[in-house]
Amino acid sequence: MFSAFFIDRPKFALVISIVLTLAGGLSIYMLPVTEYPTISPPSIRVSGVYPGASAEVVEATVGTPIEDAVNGVEDMIYMSSKSANDGSYNLTVTFSVGSDPDMALVRVQNRVKLAEPSLPAEVRAMGLNIEERSPDILKIVSFTSPDESLDYKFISNYVKINVQSALARLDGISSADILGEAEYSMRLWLNPDKMANLSLSVMDVHRALLEQNVQVAAGKIGAPPFDGPLQTEYTLQTKGRLQEVAEFESIVLRARDDGSAIYLRDVARVELGQAGYNFLGEINGKPAVNVSLYLLADANALAAGAAVDRKVEELSQYFPEGLEYKASYDTTRYVSTAVRQVVTSLFMAVALVIAITYLFLGNWRATMVPTVAIPVSLIATFAVLLAIGMSINTVTLFGLILAIGIVVDDAILVIENCDRHMREDPTMTARDAALITMREVGGAIIATTLVLLAVFIPVAMLPGITGVMYRQFAVTICVAVLFSSLNALTLSPALCSLLLKPGERKEARWYQKFLAGFDTLTGSYDRGVQWILRKLAVVGIIFLVWMAALAFGVMKTPTGFVPDEDKGLLLVNVQLPDTASLSRTKAAVDKVTAILSNDPAVEVITSITGYSVLTGAMASNGGTLFVVLKHWDERQGRDNLVFSVARRINGQAFARVPEAQVYAIAPP
Repeated sequence: MFSAFFIDRPKFALVISIVLTLAGGLSIYMLPVTEYPTISPPSIRVSGVYPGASAEVVEATVGTPIEDAVNGVEDMIYMSSKSANDGSYNLTVTFSVGSDPDMALVRVQNRVKLAEPSLPAEVRAMGLNIEERSPDILKIVSFTSPDESLDYKFISNYVKINVQSALARLDGISSADILGEAEYSMRLWLNPDKMANLSLSVMDVHRALLEQNVQVAAGKIGAPPFDGPLQTEYTLQTKGRLQEVAEFESIVLRARDDGSAIYLRDVARVELGQAGYNFLGEINGKPAVNVSLYLLADANALAAGAAVDRKVEELSQYFPEGLEYKASYDTTRYVSTAVRQVVTSLFMAVALVIAITYLFLGNWRATMVPTVAIPVSLIATFAVLLAIGMSINTVTLFGLILAIGIVVDDAILVIENCDRHMREDPTMTARDAALITMREVGGAIIATTLVLLAVFIPVAMLPGITGVMYRQFAVTICVAVLFSSLNALTLSPALCSLLLKPGERKEARWYQKFLAGFDTLTGSYDRGVQWILRKLAVVGIIFLVWMAALAFGVMKTPTGFVPDEDKGLLLVNVQLPDTASLSRTKAAVDKVTAILSNDPAVEVITSITGYSVLTGAMASNGGTLFVVLKHWDERQGRDNLVFSVARRINGQAFARVPEAQVYAIAPP
């Protein structure tokens, strides 16, 4: 008999369980932690910029060649593109579920290379960015100067040079983008009247810039070939590109025969400004530079979020005086809270099962068998989850909670039958009782395991996104059940032979009273069942009523892929007519910000005026607000749920901001 080997060698069974527990315990620290399994198809983003072009021009000259080349790439489901009036172009190529993101990236890169010769020279000079990126924001870190000693341009460029690249290198982060980057740029404000009087055109200024603002490779002195012996060789270094305002002002636009010249300062005002002025970033109504961080598809959200916090805290030690930061939008707060609550439920379920087992067995030695078997089965499951590329999420943890009631059955089946034999025959040793028990229930354990696998394995084979979601649930339960059966055939009988002692069964007074009360309850239940059996017509009517109520509930209950959750976050989009200026949009955003600030459930408001979350691009008629609500403990009641807050904001905005369309939604 298979189990007899482990009953005679209990240390071997213990070693197997210890190895399984260690493997699972170590896997817990290596598994990604997310809210849900990675169910979204992998996507690759292609982005570029055509400076000064309108959305129509970008679509015709940039979008069409790239999309014609990328269309039909292997495993592609669909693609969507966005062209904006700021010259930006974004193409998202979505691949089928299960595709390798790295191979998808390579395939898109190869296709885009075919389209590059057809693109405008300005686009090729700026370069195309091709990357794998999750569509959801992990965090937004806002940098601001509370005392206003540092201006927006300085903060933006400091963050770009010293912070952005450091955050982008962190494990699990796919990209770090500055929403509304104010990169330093030399601005030339041309005076058309003066240019017309001097017969100068914009092309004349452009030509002068190309000729005089260049990096020249001047060569060397003393390099071969040469005549005669030379002792030294020098590399020539020229001035290179211009950097100061005075240097740009001294650019010669036209030289006259009399020796005089027309300089750039004669027809233009030169200043060091920012590359674009079509946006405004704020946090709680104060100017701020906002860095959005995106997560890799298979990354650990909690670990990546913690790494971002550590890195920014480390970099803050070198911040200039007057610069501060704040994690103004953080999706990991909900993930950590949700996972923590599920883990708490998991421990509560284990404790409840152990308490009920002790209550009905009335013996702490017997209770030790399922107490040891349950953690071994559950913890070992994590090793398999790591091996097959799954993650720790609410679905797998829920599967483990459900599996607790299943895995404990096998251990209880063994210990209860073994305890019964020793109670009926006080002279029987624990070893003999374990051997008899396994001969009686060993086949039943295997049979019940196969039945459970037959129920859950088909769930793991569901196709599509639904299959990806529930596959982890089914696999978690199947693996836990298999380990439970293994423990029931090896560890549980070995523990019975070690822990149980013959002749020690002494029932306490409380336990005797409990058994007497339970017997009374059982007798009442039996009499109730007998009465019901004599009233089959009543039972049939009740059954039909329940079935009708069930059918009615199924038809009336809203359906959805996953349940709506209060994640404590809101996205608010402010949309004005297409011709609206940035100042009009800013006024509308300020009104919405005031409405949000007065709401008792709101904690932090991060706004980007000139950026539309609907189009994903800069637009003067769009504004986006990232709203973080207070912690769930601080906003009790249904009126403070995120869905209630969204409805309240939409209603107030409709009345107080009639010039704009305002949408407040809770992100999925």
